[in-house]
Amino acid sequence: MTASPHRLVWLGSVGLLLVALAACGGGGGGVVEPPVASCVSTATIVCTQYGQLQGADEGGYRTFRGIPFAAPPLGDLRWRPPAKPASWQGVRNATAFGSPCPQIGVNGAPVGDEDCLTLNIYAVNPPASAKQPVIVFIHGGGASGGSALSPPWNAATPLAGHAIVVTVQYRLGLLGWLVNPLLTAESPQGSSGNYALMDQIAALQWVHDNIAQFGGDPARVMIVGHSWGSVMAESLLASPAAAGLFSAAAMESAVLRGGLIGTSIDNAYRWYADVPAAVGCGTAADVPACLRAVPAYTLVQSGPNSADTGWVNIDPVVLPEDPFLKLQRLGSPVPLIIGSNSDEAASNIAFAPPLDASGYAAAIHATFDPLESGAGDKVLAVYPATDYTNPNYALAAVYTDLDVALYTRNLARAASGAQRPRVWRYLYTHRYENDAVLNKARAFHGAELFFLFGSFQSVGISGPYTPSDAEIALSNDMMGYWVRLAATGDPNGAGATPWLTYDVASENILELDDNIVTLTGGYRNAQCDLLYSLPYTY
Repeated sequence: MTASPHRLVWLGSVGLLLVALAACGGGGGGVVEPPVASCVSTATIVCTQYGQLQGADEGGYRTFRGIPFAAPPLGDLRWRPPAKPASWQGVRNATAFGSPCPQIGVNGAPVGDEDCLTLNIYAVNPPASAKQPVIVFIHGGGASGGSALSPPWNAATPLAGHAIVVTVQYRLGLLGWLVNPLLTAESPQGSSGNYALMDQIAALQWVHDNIAQFGGDPARVMIVGHSWGSVMAESLLASPAAAGLFSAAAMESAVLRGGLIGTSIDNAYRWYADVPAAVGCGTAADVPACLRAVPAYTLVQSGPNSADTGWVNIDPVVLPEDPFLKLQRLGSPVPLIIGSNSDEAASNIAFAPPLDASGYAAAIHATFDPLESGAGDKVLAVYPATDYTNPNYALAAVYTDLDVALYTRNLARAASGAQRPRVWRYLYTHRYENDAVLNKARAFHGAELFFLFGSFQSVGISGPYTPSDAEIALSNDMMGYWVRLAATGDPNGAGATPWLTYDVASENILELDDNIVTLTGGYRNAQCDLLYSLPYTY
């Protein structure tokens, strides 16, 4: 997707946002093959379908890194559905991460390797006495960045003390999403694109088939996606190819709204029509072969026509229907947590040059007046600068709602309803208490992840962050809600503040802060109603 300048908020990874802050200061079911014959699992040696893995004991946790869940998508396997990984003899070392998928790093240099379809598993040591629920985390990064190597999900954390935690990598940028009629013509399923989504389905299939050997319960698998990973979770909820591979889901801080991706694969061709010529393959006799010979880093520096919307598209098998519209039509197939942070945009705007009232008004008019006559005045009327600490935070509130909160609300409304799996909505509002720079960013994009994983070592700006007692309690509460949803299909229990289900009539929202409370009647509905009425698109 193409981002306007302020839309760096939800498209970027948590790591990029923290750098910015520092600078400012297959299908379910099927036959499961038995593990390798004569293999006996121990705490850190585990038998999988493909061979034995040697993990590590890291402070009371078992860690297994760099596990291939698919064959490397190299050469002729580029822009094809993920193939099964090769088996191996002996014991494979699983103590080091696999490579990130090719992308442009924060310093503008290329990083990663196409041999990147790996996952990582974190579990308690010694193993739990009973099969544990499983949380599969899908990282963000705007479809073109991010990896399983970013904090806080790059290490065993307290979350892994309550559930098996799996982190997954998937193809990025054009390597993960290229749509082309010539690729469609050579595909048995009559489509192209969505390779990154297929990667995630392949990883979920691997988890389904192998996680029991690590102490996990394949019948209790919860997908958790953040930022672009939340868009991927939404797509998995709508994908018939992913049906049966997970039993619960959480979407954090991003939604793909309905009506963006057309109604057939044909609609996506124009998004990528300029790619072959841009990488020197426009006049090749065999365009797919030429494209497969282009260096990965040339491709990740290219992208769809900036005038159009790209990445996720409709295809006959993996995503035959717009995800938002399918969830609106049928509801979520599994119990769903969905939410966002109250200050998603603040990590950019709070640190920008200070605005006065006239500068704030000018920014609003510049964004909204081109959409509709008088739109800027309408927005200023429901977001007056005097309602906020300063005009910068007022502007951050507008962009937070415009890009994230509005569509989070809309999807929660669309998916919820009687006779459907239940939906629970949250609003994370907590501000870090013991770091002035983090506190200034308020409840920024990605702030909740360190609480969800129970790890704060990597969030500090001037050094490891020391959480207050109240923050540790909030972290424990959040882990409890998510793990209980994974374990039972209901986040409630264990004496926690009740989390009331969400529906259009009540609009119950759980506010996540030191004092967890229920917000009834919705959150900034008048503002979101106005923004939704405007002819605005990504």
